[in-house]
Amino acid sequence: MLHRKVPLLPACLILPALLAGSQLCGVEKVTFAPHTFTIPAGYALKRVAAPPLVERPIHMCFDDEGALYVTDSSGNTDKAPAQLKDPKHRVLRLVDRDGDGVFDDSTVFAEHLPFPEGILVHAGAVYVGAPPHIWKLRDTDGDHVADERTVWFDGGSIGSCGNDMHGPYLGPDGYFHWCKGAFEPQSHVLGNGRTFKSSASHIYRARPDGSDLEVVITGGMDNPVGLAFNETGERFLSGTFFDLSGPGKRDGILHAVYGGMYGKKHERVLSPHPASGGLLPILAQMGPAAPSGIVMPKNDALGLRGDLLCANFNLRRISRHRLTRDGSTYSADTSSFLESDQSDFHPTDVIEDADGSLLVADTGSWYMICCPTSKVAKPHVLGALYRLQKEDPVAPKDPRGLELDWTQPSVAWLSDARPEVVKRAIGVLANEDNIDDLRSAKARLPALWTLHRIPGGPARKAVRTFLNDERSDVRAAALHSVGLWRDPAAVEVLIGLLAGGDAPQSRLAAMALGRIGDRRAVAALLEAGSGDLDAFLRHAVIYALYEIGDSGNLPADNPLGKQVRLMHEVDQRNAPQPALPKIEPADVVEPDQEQWTLQKTRLDHLAALLPKGDSGRGRKLFHNAAKSLCLTCHVLGDQGVKFGPDLTGIGSIRSERDLLEAIVYPSSSIARSYELVTVRTHKGETGGLILRDTVDQVILASAPGAEQAIPIREIKSAKYANVSLMPRVFDGLLTPEEIADLVAYLKQEKLPATAPAKE
Repeated sequence: MLHRKVPLLPACLILPALLAGSQLCGVEKVTFAPHTFTIPAGYALKRVAAPPLVERPIHMCFDDEGALYVTDSSGNTDKAPAQLKDPKHRVLRLVDRDGDGVFDDSTVFAEHLPFPEGILVHAGAVYVGAPPHIWKLRDTDGDHVADERTVWFDGGSIGSCGNDMHGPYLGPDGYFHWCKGAFEPQSHVLGNGRTFKSSASHIYRARPDGSDLEVVITGGMDNPVGLAFNETGERFLSGTFFDLSGPGKRDGILHAVYGGMYGKKHERVLSPHPASGGLLPILAQMGPAAPSGIVMPKNDALGLRGDLLCANFNLRRISRHRLTRDGSTYSADTSSFLESDQSDFHPTDVIEDADGSLLVADTGSWYMICCPTSKVAKPHVLGALYRLQKEDPVAPKDPRGLELDWTQPSVAWLSDARPEVVKRAIGVLANEDNIDDLRSAKARLPALWTLHRIPGGPARKAVRTFLNDERSDVRAAALHSVGLWRDPAAVEVLIGLLAGGDAPQSRLAAMALGRIGDRRAVAALLEAGSGDLDAFLRHAVIYALYEIGDSGNLPADNPLGKQVRLMHEVDQRNAPQPALPKIEPADVVEPDQEQWTLQKTRLDHLAALLPKGDSGRGRKLFHNAAKSLCLTCHVLGDQGVKFGPDLTGIGSIRSERDLLEAIVYPSSSIARSYELVTVRTHKGETGGLILRDTVDQVILASAPGAEQAIPIREIKSAKYANVSLMPRVFDGLLTPEEIADLVAYLKQEKLPATAPAKE
């Protein structure tokens, strides 16, 4: 389907952002109705695509020519398995024909896709992650419409929320990476021939042709989502339910190192996997932000190079995370970079354009799948694409190098100041004829990654020379390369780098030695692991010893050896563990129009009192457990009982109307992971919240402290209910004025705009 070309867009789409106020404390207010955005001073915002060009954009990716491919939702809010049976989403191709930074043409590249959760344009094909598959879409006749559709990867599972697949993403190593979430079991044959079965979350990677499939990390989190890479190959992962260890914690960003095991604690899915010790710590805590797309700019046009920018679906913002070295890992200083004042602003992706500006996708308010903050779908509230750039930007000449003759590429292009030219040159120069020139190239890091993509002994020999480069970032990338290729000729040099005293270098050297698997490295690894190490370096040493597999010769009293032997014991367990039966979704209940009208009328009446609510009175009421009962089930800060949803920072993600509805009609909006589950065994039925599930038991609770352990083997079926465990009694137990006070207090309970670097 071809959208009508729009020759002249409204002024609000193409003029510099309208300021709603002057600079205040280093920020500016920018209005694009109905949104008023807060952005840093010195930056400008444009709305560069809106309906009808896009309607509900989710993820974005440019091709080499500058066309933007966008996954665009139909507004379908069915659970993911239903969407797989009746696919209604599409991929759009947007073009900026006059080069003013605003898109003025949109065509449908592909349609009838299941729920899309990632997009990558690579080597003339468009890859779309749509659970349970990664689809490869090709336009073979040049009409900009996909006429060939094949399954590039089959995950083999699809849960209700569709968390089973996010991606793919292209790393600087040339591998495709993607994320598996939820806890549905999957089985895959890895590149080493081993069959890998797991219900845990993972990052996977494989070459673009699908070969060399392997596991990068393992986790107990519900939903790993976005991946970004720095120039040396380090990975950073955004997602949800990473850490539930304290009030206000939940989502965030991880430094995703090879072989690492991450939160949250989830014994049933993590216990079959060898772990190097405790769960590796989170990099940036973000609370219930629902982080989605994430990017690390390679261009410094905005002064953001090396920072992480992340879309916060629930918080209506793009967050900025400034990274600093911290031992062998990083610390992050988190702040809000762009934020809307409207609850209907839901950013899902942020990417970098060739000129260094950032594009932000706002998907609108259609989404409600497993998301209580958007429980009422509003598919009529459409989204848009925005561009963030510096005020009065200097437009770079030919930022994609389209005027270059790409049929005759030059190694000198690796030194080009335009990141997109360098990125493209790495791909086209990766052949054996260029090895000698690449070895002596001035642009050491791009030359290294180009050599990395060339198979064969001569390229491996050339890469080994980069291990002794004077620049630490070049050495780091070379360590990634020799580890990925498992280059045995690098072992002696790696052992020297392991003891070099630089913590990140030691971590990467240990990683490479473990992947190569040479027993000559064991003594050096034991020596490297004998000191006071940070968690990431300690993990790398232990995981390397585990991969080498010489546990029988490790000292009996060495703590590293004990951990490695424990990991091998986990590997050797043959007893099958009971699988948790699939929890069936709640019955679909047709809305009772009369009941809905009564509830809406009551909510409208109570909402009229909200402006008179007093947060001070509300605070006293909230903390009066005998009166309000709030703290008997909820945590807020350091007070309360952890049974119902954590209310720390609740005002940042729920509107006044949402809070009101949750108090008066709690079954209208049931928070994720707090659904009532009915479990049937041969002894009968029982219901409650699933507090946790172990290797062989499910722990249910029907009230705080009322726990019941049910053996998994005895469960015949399990099903979610439509009714909340929170009773519908508060409209009566409390006066309308007290409810307004309570809402006022909860609304001012917000997450901070900045967060500590690391805990």
